Amino acid sequence: MSEFQEVTPQVKKNLVLIRSLLAVLLLTFAFFYYQNKPEDLIKILIYTGILLVSFIPFFILEERKCESVRFQNLVFSMDFVFLMGGLFLFNHLETNFLIAIFLTFFISALSQSVGRSILVALFVVGIYVYLIYYRNENFNYYDPILLLSCSLILVVAIHAGYLAYRTVQEEKEILELARKASLLTEKVREGDQLALSYAATLKNVLDSLPLGAIAVSTANTIIFVNAKAGQILDIHPKNLTNLHLLANESPLGELALTMGHALKNRVELKKEYLVVEWKGQQKRFRLDSCPGVGPGGSLWGTLFLLQETSLTSSTEG
Repeated sequence: MSEFQEVTPQVKKNLVLIRSLLAVLLLTFAFFYYQNKPEDLIKILIYTGILLVSFIPFFILEERKCESVRFQNLVFSMDFVFLMGGLFLFNHLETNFLIAIFLTFFISALSQSVGRSILVALFVVGIYVYLIYYRNENFNYYDPILLLSCSLILVVAIHAGYLAYRTVQEEKEILELARKASLLTEKVREGDQLALSYAATLKNVLDSLPLGAIAVSTANTIIFVNAKAGQILDIHPKNLTNLHLLANESPLGELALTMGHALKNRVELKKEYLVVEWKGQQKRFRLDSCPGVGPGGSLWGTLFLLQETSLTSSTEG
């Protein structure tokens, strides 16, 4: 997930910065308009108030909400309304400027990059200045309205380019997430096949041992008993499989208690001898144990090795 977070850095901060630049330019247009028509102060204040109120959601919503492309589309649509409404209210719906705005918007959206959008804005600004210079003999390079118009074109380009970039980036994130999920599924499938292969091999090995073998899972459930163990205990292996080691009236009797004590205290049994009454006869068993580790180093349980020894043999046999 860290990789996905890196491609969406500070989305809310970026949106607030772009909108702030747009708001400053529009309010500067309002200031120059007020100097010419001070009687329209109420209209200017209402527009300014609505524009400032539109920033409130950014202080309320979490960063995660702002990263949604749907939310960014809503913000851009709202800003476009503010732009067109401001140009209309402040008498700046000049034909060449509107053409430049729409041209900037569409080309910047196609560029799908903020960097390329800036280049687009510079190109459109060049065309816009040329058209004004061509039509006006007394062209003034330092006209504040012209400078504001050029700055507005640049901000529109950045806004449109950033929106297009985020839209494409989200699609890339979804595709990357799907690819990673597919790889993870494949790894899990390979791991399952490896585990099954390992289990089959382990079963064959344990069945071929001349010793009794009892495999107990980490949940203290008997998951495998080889034929030799069944022969030593005179119990069919199927009657022990899937039983809880310490279940009441366990067929393993005192053997189960010794094995359970070793599991509880995480002790490996080494030459542990037990003399028990087994099916009406005195028998002596030797128990050894070791942790069972599967493919990838995962612990699946404990393997107990069982032998029957003579009652008269040395305890170190």
